[in-house]
Amino acid sequence: MIRVAKCACENVEVRVEGDPVRFIACHCDYCQRMSGSVATLCAVYEEESILSIEGNTTVYELPKWPGAEKYFCSACGSTVHWINPVAFPGMHMISGGCFADPGFPAPDTVTQTQYRQPWCPEFEGAVHCEKYSGK
Repeated sequence: MIRVAKCACENVEVRVEGDPVRFIACHCDYCQRMSGSVATLCAVYEEESILSIEGNTTVYELPKWPGAEKYFCSACGSTVHWINPVAFPGMHMISGGCFADPGFPAPDTVTQTQYRQPWCPEFEGAVHCEKYSGK
């Protein structure tokens, strides 16, 4: 099954094969600020599952993670995909909301729950980690 993730203006498109190997909701303070929401949804795919990446992006290098790069749409500013060779070697992360697919799997891991807003409901069926485990 081919899945397609797009930015808000549909300028950037990422095509992947199948479901992610992990789907993480991160509540850390950085992810909340970066996403403007209560969590970042991160669909983790092996590099070989990435079929294509098209569109104009701007790269932001994350200062806390050497080698980590976020790619966001140069037109609308949506964060679409990123790499983090330290935390996720050989993997490519895609913003979960960019799939805009009601059939997309739910997050299987929720991390940094120590920062979760008290009014934010938990993701049922997911493994919950108070702190980032690095795995």
